[in-house]
Amino acid sequence: MLAMALLLSALPLTGRAAQATVGVNVPIVGEGFPDRQQVETTIAVDPRNPSIIVAGAQDYRLRAAGEHRWHGYYRSTDGGATWTQGLVPGFPGDNSALGIASPLHWSNATSDPVLSFDRQGNVYYTGLVFNITGPDSSSTISGNLAFVAKYTNDGATYDGATLIRGVADADKPWIAVDTTGGPNDGNVYVAFDATIGSFFATVFTRSIDGGKTFSAPFFAPTDKTGGLPGVAVDTAGNVYVSTVAFNNITGFALNYVQVTKVTNGGTVVAANVKAVNPTTGLPSPLPGGRFRTFTIPQIAADSQGVYLVFDDYRTGDANVLLTKSTDGGTTWTSPSLVNDVTTGQQFFPTITSSAGTLSIAWYDSRFNPGSTLNTLDLFYTGSIDAGVTFAPSVRVTSVSFNPELVNRTDAPNYREVFMGDYIGIAASPTMVHPIWADNRFACDTVDATYGCVDQDALTGTITVTPAQPVHDVSVYGFAVSRDFAYSGVPANPVNLTVTAVNLGSISESFTVTFKASSIIITSQNIVLAAGGSLGLKFAWNTQSLARGDYTLLAHASTVPSETNIANNVAVGPVFDVKFQGDVVPDCKVDIIDIATVALAFGSTPGSPHWNLYSDLDDNGIVNIIDVATAAINFGKSC
Repeated sequence: MLAMALLLSALPLTGRAAQATVGVNVPIVGEGFPDRQQVETTIAVDPRNPSIIVAGAQDYRLRAAGEHRWHGYYRSTDGGATWTQGLVPGFPGDNSALGIASPLHWSNATSDPVLSFDRQGNVYYTGLVFNITGPDSSSTISGNLAFVAKYTNDGATYDGATLIRGVADADKPWIAVDTTGGPNDGNVYVAFDATIGSFFATVFTRSIDGGKTFSAPFFAPTDKTGGLPGVAVDTAGNVYVSTVAFNNITGFALNYVQVTKVTNGGTVVAANVKAVNPTTGLPSPLPGGRFRTFTIPQIAADSQGVYLVFDDYRTGDANVLLTKSTDGGTTWTSPSLVNDVTTGQQFFPTITSSAGTLSIAWYDSRFNPGSTLNTLDLFYTGSIDAGVTFAPSVRVTSVSFNPELVNRTDAPNYREVFMGDYIGIAASPTMVHPIWADNRFACDTVDATYGCVDQDALTGTITVTPAQPVHDVSVYGFAVSRDFAYSGVPANPVNLTVTAVNLGSISESFTVTFKASSIIITSQNIVLAAGGSLGLKFAWNTQSLARGDYTLLAHASTVPSETNIANNVAVGPVFDVKFQGDVVPDCKVDIIDIATVALAFGSTPGSPHWNLYSDLDDNGIVNIIDVATAAINFGKSC
């Protein structure tokens, strides 16, 4: 009773709190065949362009063909309104070149998906890969390894996967990327549980080469008491690994949550602190339910501190609690209640921070009418004062759903009612994107053995207003159709492209200027709404340029009150203006140049004897005009 009284007295304050407007619920994968489960959802917003969002889940579509779950990968370029969807290459039956080359190709199942962006538009997607053998009733799992897959080009292009070796039987990976712009920017950090005898302990590893290789994992915390990790990076580049404490000999819960601080670019364990002591973990299942539940804290960081959110059962039902540190993880506040009612069960919280808005979402059964847990929703709240106060909780789900309808249908425990073990959330300054598993359409697809199996990954964009307006415009992705020309030679224009983005919270008017070293090529005035982006393209006539090398760049003018101007410049390639007719660059036009053009005569891109430099006028074919242009300049030199 004392615990209940203390918790009720700590109902969240609603002073300077973030106001939120919830958009429509969007099924990411849709309702097309085979219409199976997506669960354990994860999501990330592209720091370069908030219109681009990637998401993932355990995707069960291959179960319809007798295979097992695999990492689903989903991408939106319109702020979450519509999505493309597929599987990470390497799945059973994937005979593509990318699939066959993948180190995942030798396994038949993946699990525990979590993904994160870096500042350069790369996505890092972690999980477990393993083999399931035997029939459903007696199958076994073996060979569990953690892996990281990479997607480039703002998440559009798959770029391979790497297995993390050195430990046995991995479980529950989490991932974060340093996006500080500091000396360790781009470092990829992964924590996961590894086998010690019959039990697990959390280990930590990093990649400093874009996910190609990972360091030898080490225990974090070093006393091997950690499990079920989360990972966050603060604005100074320090890494924080949250874990639930277990006795590594008996496996019994130690009833506290700890945070391990890792410094020096992910190489030094600087401290381990009991952030919440004691805790009361969730029972599994929750009263009235049959799906499994246990506490997996999630952690986030921003310029105001480090935040740890977790579900706790100290009052006899599940509530979402928050603690934070403002001194680099040394001390932590007493846990405060996040949900604004204590009716029902509130669990599986997820957390993120963007532009001063701290966002938390969770499953909530406050509308459940009886003792059987058959009515569940997703709720959200935000804070604009670093978690001191929160807005009233907002219902995100447009309809409630029954969490008891869908079995796992895969190893282990095929007939276990399953809602996954976590959900996800990501945000830009004005938009928050929770993602969750939802059973509202569960019985649209009925499996003859397992019953209802249409469990959908849903998102619902939430519009928020930060405490202070954010002013931040940028340009990125400068590209050219080709990076050279011949001085004085009439040719097709060179196409220059760049993406301009408003990363702030209000509409902005600004100018984007293309330059070749000190020469202004062109300028364009644009207006972008908050979160908006625009692809700019200009056809550049290079005939009048003098011979030499030119550094190409695009520059976005600084808008009033903008403080982050590092992203206002996008640097392109060095553009080489060659001496006219000097195909083989040696500052003279001789018989070698003429012969080089002649050998490529009649060729087009893709032809066996195509030579890009022999196409002097850049019209896509080496013809008599190119030969004549070189011949006219025969004998000339720089």
